[in-house]
Amino acid sequence: IVFDKTGTLTHACPVVARVIPFGGHSADDMLRVAACLEEHFPHSMANAVVRAARERDLAHEEMHSQVEYIVAHGISSMVENKKVVIGSAHFIFEDEKYDALPVEFSHLYLAIGGELAAVICIADPLRPEACDVMKALRALGIQRTVMLTGDSERTAAAIAAEVGVDDYRAEVLPEDKANFVEQER
Repeated sequence: IVFDKTGTLTHACPVVARVIPFGGHSADDMLRVAACLEEHFPHSMANAVVRAARERDLAHEEMHSQVEYIVAHGISSMVENKKVVIGSAHFIFEDEKYDALPVEFSHLYLAIGGELAAVICIADPLRPEACDVMKALRALGIQRTVMLTGDSERTAAAIAAEVGVDDYRAEVLPEDKANFVEQER
């Protein structure tokens, strides 16, 4: 059995767990900028960012122009004449390792003017029944369970271990998920 992680094994209602600012920026200012960009492209992680800004009473009125959404990567725009990008690690920079970041979260990277400005840690809690479902499937004789996710390798490994799947694939694009299922079939 192949599971997509978000919305199947997890609630698909991510929440902002932490904002880690860099370069002298404040966490609130970085959350404000992130929400300003993310409010235009509703997906679960974007909704978490916008909701967190709203809950903290951070006004995130239009501060940007030239918004561009790059599918499965992130958002690019201009704020105060500086390029601002938010998205996955491979969108912001290639092959960079941030071992200090908590592995149990997904990470949105915010860069301003070519420099890392903040990492927004997003939690997507497991459904309470997910572990019980895995045990029930084993009792029914299912011998292999696989989780597919667009999350990073570290986040995927943490979730896979927690839920108890046999195998997982991380950083998988939507079309790659379909291809995986077809190959398994």
